[in-house]
Amino acid sequence: MKSIIILLALFCLISCKDESKNPELETTENTSENIENRMDTAHNSQNSLDWVGVYKGVLPCEDCDGIETSIQIKKNLDYVLSQHYLGRTEAKENINETGKFEWNKQGNTISLGERQRLYFQVSENYLLQVFKDESKVLGDSAIKYRLTKINSL
Repeated sequence: MKSIIILLALFCLISCKDESKNPELETTENTSENIENRMDTAHNSQNSLDWVGVYKGVLPCEDCDGIETSIQIKKNLDYVLSQHYLGRTEAKENINETGKFEWNKQGNTISLGERQRLYFQVSENYLLQVFKDESKVLGDSAIKYRLTKINSL
């Protein structure tokens, strides 16, 4: 009985031996990965959504009541940014600027701003402010970082 168990264990070890990779299989895997990567870039916010328009909302602020924000983004990559710091009396704190925004490589996040760089994930009818590394604020307060599309251009 012991010899049968030993033979079975030996057989299992031998059959589990790592054999050389089949180049034909490797090519198939690479092709599948390439197709998957191409599919990811085929449909993104930049080419699949109606993102042109005006977005408004009040973003959180550490030392004020909020930042009333309006962003107009245009098809030619121009933007108009207006930010008003609520609860502050200094007019110099308000931002009104125009310029060109940029899409990230994946085509789902835009960056804009001359004075301070801002990053927004582009979704259907809203922009979600994200960090530079494109990570999001999580939890109940995530909705506070959303600008809603009010009209299309």
